[in-house]
Amino acid sequence: MKARLRTLTSRRRTVAAVLAATVVHGGAGAATATAFADDSDHDDTQVAATNSPGHDHDDHDNDATLIKNAKVDIKKAADTATNSVSDTVTAVDLEGSQGKPVWKVDVTDSQGTEHEVTVNATDGKVTATKADQDNDSDDRSGDAALAKSAKTDLAKAVDAALAKVKGTATSAGLESDHGKNTAWHVDVTDTKGKDHEVTVDAANGKVTAAKTDDDNDHGSSSDDHDED
Repeated sequence: MKARLRTLTSRRRTVAAVLAATVVHGGAGAATATAFADDSDHDDTQVAATNSPGHDHDDHDNDATLIKNAKVDIKKAADTATNSVSDTVTAVDLEGSQGKPVWKVDVTDSQGTEHEVTVNATDGKVTATKADQDNDSDDRSGDAALAKSAKTDLAKAVDAALAKVKGTATSAGLESDHGKNTAWHVDVTDTKGKDHEVTVDAANGKVTAAKTDDDNDHGSSSDDHDED
């Protein structure tokens, strides 16, 4: 995932899809298979497939499985990542890797180089770190400026989102609208398993919008705006 001027990758919106489930009908029970390749290039075209006829139901089941098995929360994962790479966290995602939950944390340094740190969501240990060397100087400058522009860090943005929607934060990403409005987009799964996207102004830390996946699926623009 890049923290540049574009929407976050599909893995943020479909965190459940990283743990694909296959339900065996007519047999003794259910078998779960994990078949997902790590998105090292963070393409927006990432696609996860499932053989289950009840795809939406399975997505919620898988999302719940990831959350249940993750003993380390999003803020702790971010802290752990910055102990490995000391700079600004610009995105965090909960994913499945070999059937186990991991946090993918993007840390942008002062030169604009993005480092992806993988944190085991069960024991909180860093399992991999890699730097993105593909960006040109303009991209790195933009990434550095974006990271520097956020007055509200990930931890405060997550706290604000969870104050708005009670549940578990499964991802957060810093975005900018052509260098003007910088905001955190935090995905929260509530206690009933419903997914919400909460937008937090990166300048003042206030929630500016909150919407559910149902709103996204039906193209609804009826965001729940906070006004102070």
